[in-house]
Amino acid sequence: MDTTHKETIVDSKITGVILAGGKSSRMGFNKAEAEVSGETMLVRMIEKLCEVTPNIIVSSGSISYPDIPWLQIPDEFPQNGPMGGIYSVLKASTSCLNLIVSCDIPLVSVSLLKYIVSEAKENGALVTVPVDFTGNQQMLCAVYHKDILPVLKQQIDLNQLKMRSLLDIVSVEYIYMSKEHPLYNEHDFINVNTISTLKLAQELWHNK
Repeated sequence: MDTTHKETIVDSKITGVILAGGKSSRMGFNKAEAEVSGETMLVRMIEKLCEVTPNIIVSSGSISYPDIPWLQIPDEFPQNGPMGGIYSVLKASTSCLNLIVSCDIPLVSVSLLKYIVSEAKENGALVTVPVDFTGNQQMLCAVYHKDILPVLKQQIDLNQLKMRSLLDIVSVEYIYMSKEHPLYNEHDFINVNTISTLKLAQELWHNK
């Protein structure tokens, strides 16, 4: 598979969305502001998405980030987790395709993000989601088509807030990131939601 051309394109037809409005209960403070090598995880993810698209939105929940110059969208329906945040930012987005990434996977590669977008542009699915080498669907590092909005609203109204509930009711394209995949990196989806995983991410970032 040739992914070379996919690494050089910055696509203005895509919106990059960073989810940064979570409760961070296990961390003890707002994890978006946890630092990895001198920059917050939110800033790190913005930097990565800027290599994919010039259009950036921050899903801020009920939080405000005064030092972040990008558009920040609060949750229209608070306390509904990632689904509420995704619904709110998709309403605000002017792009059909939206790369939505949680701020707490700071080690995900730009190459992988661009590859997910390139696949989404070709497959026509409402959700394009990577599946890691352990079989977990990475719903918070995926491309969502704006046409999924009515389905998200339906799920919110029904209080069906688990992201994976979408996989049975909308068109989905899976990207299997096996250990044999050219873009495989075992650390791409390390989820930083505790102090110990933050320390691990800081060490891996330093050593990369």
